Amino acid sequence: MLGMEGFEFGAGSVFTRDESVQCRRHYTIFAMNASQRLVRLSLLLVVAVASAGCLRIETASPQRFVQPDATPSSREHDAVPSGSIWPVRWSDGEAMGAIVPIEGPLSAWAGVRLGADHFLRGDPDDRADAQAVARIAGAEEGYQYVLEGPGCFILQRSDDGRSARSTSSTPNEMFKFVSGREVREKQGFTVVKIERSWFAYYDATTDESRGLLVVAPGLFGVPEPVNDRFVEISQQHGWSVLRLLAPPSRFTEHTKFEIDRQDLSIAAQAIAHELGDRAAETAYAIEAGVQRVHALRPELAERQHVLVGMSGGAIAATTIATRTPDLYDAIVYIAGGSNFLMTNEESNYASWVKAIQFDWGNDIPDRAEREEFMAALNEAYLEHAHLDAYNLAPQMRDKKILMLHGSTDKAVPAQYGDQLWSRLGEPERWVFPVGHELLFITLNAQTVRVMRWLDEHLVEPDHSVDSEPEPKPDAASVTRP
Repeated sequence: MLGMEGFEFGAGSVFTRDESVQCRRHYTIFAMNASQRLVRLSLLLVVAVASAGCLRIETASPQRFVQPDATPSSREHDAVPSGSIWPVRWSDGEAMGAIVPIEGPLSAWAGVRLGADHFLRGDPDDRADAQAVARIAGAEEGYQYVLEGPGCFILQRSDDGRSARSTSSTPNEMFKFVSGREVREKQGFTVVKIERSWFAYYDATTDESRGLLVVAPGLFGVPEPVNDRFVEISQQHGWSVLRLLAPPSRFTEHTKFEIDRQDLSIAAQAIAHELGDRAAETAYAIEAGVQRVHALRPELAERQHVLVGMSGGAIAATTIATRTPDLYDAIVYIAGGSNFLMTNEESNYASWVKAIQFDWGNDIPDRAEREEFMAALNEAYLEHAHLDAYNLAPQMRDKKILMLHGSTDKAVPAQYGDQLWSRLGEPERWVFPVGHELLFITLNAQTVRVMRWLDEHLVEPDHSVDSEPEPKPDAASVTRP
């Protein structure tokens, strides 16, 4: 694979290891112009399901842990100490990456998943992204960068700025977060993997914003029409919205791990490192995105913040919240789960997403053998998976949490949604007798109820000049591990 990677020097022209490999646009396009009629029909279906009494609401467990003497701390958080569980990035130790403004409109941007043989070669925008990260790292030259490759998901703007997908969603600002990860030294150059995350920011459409609602979507940012409407309803209910348009570009990168049946610990550590890195990158991107919004709209910094995770974004939501534990007043998980490894193993999406694959050598196990080995691998994985929601969720028990769960979900297998609910301390949960796809296609029928839940569970702060903010009675300061 090394012979197929496209490198570019920090101060020079494109260098390609194998010029015979052309960056053809033979990858899958995810414009995702979903049928509006299907959405409407599904909304009617979910209303019928709810009215028939099939929706089950599980109230929060009274045994949820709250630190009684904790006082709310400032939303500004300390830098992550060296030697922590958080993976390093190519930086000066303070910023984890760079924010790069981008041009709208949102309709001019379309998602692209790179095919099995495809490595981006780079264009002026890619070069500018790498240079922005290099400045963060204090390295204006002496580096090579590697752009996204097989399995990665990027957003591209149409060359003429015309519509690339159907949407009426109109953000006030768009930008991307760009980070770098040092992978090796080569011929005196530092080789850096570039990763990117794209954002859209929306002002509230009410006279005054009550705070910032941060949306972390599922794989490839779909279903886009549903997400568009979720944002619109949130704006109408007084929320400014920071929307991650899709998980970070390497979130679904094709990665294969060799499995040594005699020593599963080696693979377990490697898998825990890689999956933790993907969740951490999501947290880094959103942390930087929130800081960008605070710079654009300073009045939002001291107002309420809510994190909404959807599918893959809900799987990473606990990691995101742990990164900035004092920032979020509430978390909404929609079709989330814990245990990244087993979610990948048992998801009915795994065979086509192919984000994580295993090389068993010449002796491929049968189904029963694989289940036995995966159980042992999972046990070893959880010992090292410090950034997995399974291990972090207990730290979130002081938060106001709502979960939306499909009891027949097979994409994020329902049992791992149950597991996350248990690890979080059994917060309030709305259980629908549906699978993953129907839960999302019908999500907008529940969005207003989610807004009302936030109204009921979040005390509106007094922003008047003469009043001092009262501490929230059940807020807790969570120490980052």
